[in-house]
Amino acid sequence: MRRFVAGAMLALALAGCGQPTAVQEEAATEAYGGMDADMAQRAVTNAAPPPAAPPPPGDPSSGEQQSQPVEPPQQGGGTASPILYLAYSYGLQLEVPSQRLAGVVDAHVQACQAAGPRLCQLTGSNKGGDPDAQMHGWVYLRGEPAWLRTFMSGMETQVDQAGGRILEQNVNTEDLTRQIVDTEARLRALTALRDRLQQLLRSRPGRLADLLEVERELARVQGEMDAIESNLTVMRTRVAMSELTINYRSSPRPIGSNTFEPLSRAFADFLGVIVAGFAAIIYLIAGLIPVAIIVVPLIWLLLRWRRQRGGYFFKRKPPAETIPPSTSSG
Repeated sequence: MRRFVAGAMLALALAGCGQPTAVQEEAATEAYGGMDADMAQRAVTNAAPPPAAPPPPGDPSSGEQQSQPVEPPQQGGGTASPILYLAYSYGLQLEVPSQRLAGVVDAHVQACQAAGPRLCQLTGSNKGGDPDAQMHGWVYLRGEPAWLRTFMSGMETQVDQAGGRILEQNVNTEDLTRQIVDTEARLRALTALRDRLQQLLRSRPGRLADLLEVERELARVQGEMDAIESNLTVMRTRVAMSELTINYRSSPRPIGSNTFEPLSRAFADFLGVIVAGFAAIIYLIAGLIPVAIIVVPLIWLLLRWRRQRGGYFFKRKPPAETIPPSTSSG
């Protein structure tokens, strides 16, 4: 009995270290007495303790960390929101003193050019007027949305330092999501059709008329694809680059170089007005000369003819004599 217990304990101790070896089998055979080697092997295997359960995920006692992908939270608690393609256009109306307006316009133009075409694209600018009287100007540009927001956020400080102010600020948004999605779907369909036509042209040779028809259809599809890709590029550029329009005008001044301009213009035009009056009289005389040449002779001839005819047609007929009624004496 002691030998059986000692052998069983030895077999269990050796089984905990791995698979049964020859020593384990011998000890098991000795422990279980008359059992054969196969029965002893099964006894050792059944006596081995079950493998330890793996630690739960995130258990600090485990040797290695469990890396599980974490799904990012979705806004609104539902499905992920679709991508929106929005084209923004901004407008600003600035009022700046006339002496500093040109400098403000140049500073905005230089800031856009310094950013480079990837962040800002200048499409047009203008400035004009008299710095001592009234100035005006405008700047059109397209910019990357993040850069454009930074540019506009610092504009108020810049205008304040120049002694001006922002009169008006507006934002317009155009949703191009439907147009872009529909255009992309149409482009994919045309691409699939083009691939099928190319495959048909390569794999199925036939009559020359059929091949020419396939090539014409392939050229038509390719041209339509090019036009759609161009339109899609324009829409994506509008989304990627926001538009900004800045209008400048000078601050009103009580007295400027143009305050007495109407009076000075009147004095300058004084001699010109006199000359214009004489010119009008000359024009009038020149217009009456042809009338005098034609009308005066006609009137003279008419009067002469009247004298020759004795004025018959111009004299009045004498009144008819009336005979008094005869009276009979009774």
